[in-house]
Amino acid sequence: MRRVTPTPFPDGPLVDAEDLGALVRAARTASGLTLEEAALSAYVAKQTLQNLEKGTGTVSLALAFKVMNGLGIRLSWQVPSDDSGSGGTDAT
Repeated sequence: MRRVTPTPFPDGPLVDAEDLGALVRAARTASGLTLEEAALSAYVAKQTLQNLEKGTGTVSLALAFKVMNGLGIRLSWQVPSDDSGSGGTDAT
C-alpha cells in the first residue's frame, strides 16, 4: 500500500483554482487517500482529480463540488457588507 504524506491546507480565503486545488489535495492527503482511492470514492476519473488539485484543465464546478463532497469538504462564504465598498447597490 502506498503511503500518503499530508500536505498543508492553504492560508486565507479561497480566491482561485490553485487555492481550491490545494484545499482538495490537503483534505485528500489528510485522509490518507491516494489519488486513485479518492477518485474512485468520488466517482471521478483520476485525471480529473489530478487536474482539480493542480488547478489546471477545465474541471467543471459540478465535478469540483462532487469531489469536495466526497472528501467531506464543506465551504462557507461571507457576503461583503455594503459599507465595505465592494458589492451591493447604491439606492440613492
